[in-house]
Amino acid sequence: EVQINGRVGWSVAENMMSGIVVVEQAAGSLTGAALRGGDLVVKGDVGARTGIDQKGGTIIVLGSAGINTGFMMQRGHQIICGNANDGLGDSMYDGVIYVGGKIASLGVDCVPGEMTDEDHEFINRKFEIHELGSPPQFQKFECGKVLHNYDALEPSERKLVL
Repeated sequence: EVQINGRVGWSVAENMMSGIVVVEQAAGSLTGAALRGGDLVVKGDVGARTGIDQKGGTIIVLGSAGINTGFMMQRGHQIICGNANDGLGDSMYDGVIYVGGKIASLGVDCVPGEMTDEDHEFINRKFEIHELGSPPQFQKFECGKVLHNYDALEPSERKLVL
């Protein structure tokens, strides 16, 4: 476990594979970029593109999150206790984002989801593990899977092959 008794700049816990990082104050942009495992806890606000390209693990933010948080998220969980700025979950492939405050706008293919018993259990467990008190009420956001239509062939190539 790494405990940071202040604030941090860009890319804290980038590519983290496992373990726990706790930031006692705010964190800059790209917080938890490409996070693969473990828990990243930020007790203040986070900057733009938090959890960009996240592939696993959990990012917990007790404050608010900047623009494009969860951009191109592939897996994992984000728990944002405060507000989320514009473009939440833009172009996400998978994963779940929970937001306790207001959402300025959702990104492309990020849609509201239904909170389940498993979601509540997961959040409560994380708050208990990290001694964060009682969690607020959350809204759940996930991938709408509309962008899942990749085709390796361009239209002109398809005519030649088919």
